[in-house]
Amino acid sequence: MSVSRRRFMTDSSALGLLAALLPQMAAAQAAAPQAHSEDTPHDSYDFWNGFFDSVNPYAPNYGEKSATRGPKDQLPDPGAETQYLHYKADEKRLRYATDIGKDELLDHGGDVAISVALSQFRPGNGDTNVRASQLRVDTTQIHPYLNIIAPLAWTAIASLEPDKAGKVSMDQLGFKAPQATQGTSKILFTQGTGKLAVNVSKAANTSIFVKALNVIMAGAKIAAPLVTLPAISVPALSAFTEVLSYWEDRTRFVMAGNLTTAVATQQALDDPDREDHYVGLLSGDYLMLPQKHTDDLAKELSNLDLIQGYLVRKDADPNMPLAARAQLAAPGITYASMRISVTPLDASMASGKTSGGSSGESSGASKKSGAKKSSSTSGSKTTPKEPEPKKPEPKKPGEPKTPEEPKKPEPTDTQTPPPPADPTK
Repeated sequence: MSVSRRRFMTDSSALGLLAALLPQMAAAQAAAPQAHSEDTPHDSYDFWNGFFDSVNPYAPNYGEKSATRGPKDQLPDPGAETQYLHYKADEKRLRYATDIGKDELLDHGGDVAISVALSQFRPGNGDTNVRASQLRVDTTQIHPYLNIIAPLAWTAIASLEPDKAGKVSMDQLGFKAPQATQGTSKILFTQGTGKLAVNVSKAANTSIFVKALNVIMAGAKIAAPLVTLPAISVPALSAFTEVLSYWEDRTRFVMAGNLTTAVATQQALDDPDREDHYVGLLSGDYLMLPQKHTDDLAKELSNLDLIQGYLVRKDADPNMPLAARAQLAAPGITYASMRISVTPLDASMASGKTSGGSSGESSGASKKSGAKKSSSTSGSKTTPKEPEPKKPEPKKPGEPKTPEEPKKPEPTDTQTPPPPADPTK
């Protein structure tokens, strides 16, 4: 995979912009009032410092399973640990992504492309207030591409400002625009595996982090409250993240998730060096919620459906607006949703069955269309060709040559017939 000059300049400009803002943000941090500890009980820097160690080649325990952080010693609140659920569309039910079976994964021995599109964020009753929330999605490689460069990472950081009613609309915030998914739309998972993390936090109203996002968006001429960093190296993203967390200082995590191994192929699942805890990746919709809300969700799970990223009750009036139905369904649960697409990069290596069934159907369709083409070609009538004139057989040695007929002169446009003879002469 070649890194284009334009992509390199994009990564460099983002980090250069951050470096240019350091003096301004440092001065703003010194003048900003300190947030109350009850509103922001968690230390942001303690959580993000070392967040990428398991995939950072400059970390002392890089590549070791011990580099993976557990919920007890590294999460600010174990009750906020992010849980991942997958929506099985054919059965219209949600199940935990850890329950995805091997036979459902893509049967592919190479790399895969992952696309992540944010769908919705719905705060529960207990998490609804006037304070903004920061939603962040991180994806990283585990295996460096061709073992010649550091693992790459993709991230999207959004500032979600609720309206007067406490609702957050991703449509109004620009999450449906191409800019909203450019940072997470072309993710390369080498050898069919990578890492994924979703975090939601509520910074203080005077947070330097929120001001940093606003200044970065103004400098990058971004309209939506979203910052995306596509295809940046893990060491660079780690440094960028630690600086932002230092500015944020104190926060309250609504959802806190460490980097979790994500497996997209059967071959990656069979890797003996794979970490024990993993989530399966299929093409489809995913729901994320904190651990403390899983019991409430389990009570309503059989009565809930997932439509356009919203949880709605199956018995709700379909004539009601979707947003209204979503507010009535599981009101005490905070959740976010996203749509994932998994595509093999070398289709010739994939079997007929692919993630989500879409590629398998297209493969079968191509086979059928090929069969139809061959049958129609064999069954169609063709016009017989005229026999080619036989070439003269070569003469035997000593045999006299057949005299050739004299060639007749071809008439030309310049030749004119001779004038008739004059009879009087």
